[in-house]
Amino acid sequence: MNDDTKRGKKREKNQRRLARKQGRQRSKQLKKIRNYAILGLVVFGIGYMFYGIFSAPQIGPIGSTHQHIDLLIHVDGQIIDLNQTQYAHQSNYAHLHQNETDVIHLHAINIPLSWFMDSLNIPITDSSLTLDGQTYNEDELNKLHIIINGEEIDDIEYVLQDEDKLLVLYGPENEEEIEEIIELIPDRARVVNARAPDENLGS
Repeated sequence: MNDDTKRGKKREKNQRRLARKQGRQRSKQLKKIRNYAILGLVVFGIGYMFYGIFSAPQIGPIGSTHQHIDLLIHVDGQIIDLNQTQYAHQSNYAHLHQNETDVIHLHAINIPLSWFMDSLNIPITDSSLTLDGQTYNEDELNKLHIIINGEEIDDIEYVLQDEDKLLVLYGPENEEEIEEIIELIPDRARVVNARAPDENLGS
């Protein structure tokens, strides 16, 4: 074997060694990048979880308030009769009374509308309402309207406030009809609030 052949083989050997070394270095770099990416995703996930926990209103403990809200639910042309056992006193946080179903009794702060509707087993989404197992979805003729104190809102996570006048309406978008239904919202929350405190105990 002549010198040129020896030098050539040595050069090839060195090149293979260098290639293996570079491959190991690339592998380490890729592993490090992957680990940082995983760590970043974990940190992001934890941060997002805590953001959700601490940025959203947290329902307070029972007894953190005692407020009252006027309520009317109107679906497909009919006022829903809430004076039924299935709707009465479904939660200690917020509920209706058997013989006073046009007034919501709040016993905790930061109750979202959607949570309260779930407690009645009348869940709502941004575009639907479910009643007695039937879901009413928005279509060309009908829409889900959430009206607070005469103003329509598009936030089903709205936090209920003392003496709100709440209308949950599934029906036409005709403004004149909506105004007529708004007039049907009871005006009793302020009356209940004005009662002597001992009259409202346990309510």
